[in-house]
Amino acid sequence: MAMARLELHYFLRDESHAMNALVRNKCESEALAAFAQIAQLFGVNVELESAALREGGLREVWRVLGNNGNQLSLIVAVIALVFSRVPVSDSEMDALNKEVQKLTIEEKRLAIQKLKREIGTGDIKDKSASDVASLVDGDVKVMTRRSNFYRQLLGYDKVTALSLGEIPDGADHPLIEHRVERSAFPKFVLLTDKLPVEVVDPAQLEIIAPVLKEGNYQWKGAYLGERITFAMGDEVFKSDVLTGKVSFQHGSTIECVLNIHRKVDEIGEAVITGYSVTTVLSKSDGGPGQETPQGKRHRFGKRQSEGQGKLFGQP
Repeated sequence: MAMARLELHYFLRDESHAMNALVRNKCESEALAAFAQIAQLFGVNVELESAALREGGLREVWRVLGNNGNQLSLIVAVIALVFSRVPVSDSEMDALNKEVQKLTIEEKRLAIQKLKREIGTGDIKDKSASDVASLVDGDVKVMTRRSNFYRQLLGYDKVTALSLGEIPDGADHPLIEHRVERSAFPKFVLLTDKLPVEVVDPAQLEIIAPVLKEGNYQWKGAYLGERITFAMGDEVFKSDVLTGKVSFQHGSTIECVLNIHRKVDEIGEAVITGYSVTTVLSKSDGGPGQETPQGKRHRFGKRQSEGQGKLFGQP
């Protein structure tokens, strides 16, 4: 079985060699989770072992075991870069807020699939760790784990710097250490857990329980076979319901513009936090839908916008 070694070196104030165990364990947990996610992205099976701790600040050494030494060296180099390469711009850290542009996501997905095949066949001699690390940038799970890692260190001022590097065979220390000074730690921390609102236009909702009185009450409906609660943000439609112009019966549905609100949880998973309807396009009681005036305006504006995009060569 092949092996590579990764050193995580905490530089400590006053040349200390001891670190708060809870902080170190929480940091280790986040770093290991990011390591596992990166290995999974590229289809590399690894086993991680802790080696004996060394002083000199505090040096954590992980032994990475697997079937292919080239694969292991590449993954170790990538994790070192991902955790040490300071984001070069606000837009890079905004990848979570924007969840990266869809085209970028698709391009990276295809590139990762291609690299995964190359890694699987061992044909990776021309792949630089920097290029591979760039593909990992923007992975929400990795970014979240990295953010959690540095957030822990920010709350513990005894750590003045951090470095990561691969320890070559026969050596006791990394030949190249990727060092991060404490002043750069905040740049790795995500400032929000909110993701962009996902807009579904049009969406079909079955109405289970409309709100028939004034107030900010949640409607109940079914979307894609799942029961949901949602805020009705179409004030014209709400008014028509309250005044009796619009009524409901069993099986009533609306076609609408549905906003799905999401956030990233502590392990980097996207979770839905709520739903809201901005425009009701039409309503149906089982037969053909009856278009609303606001739905007609919305569709007209959408056609105009799409037509302008085609006119100016936009996708």
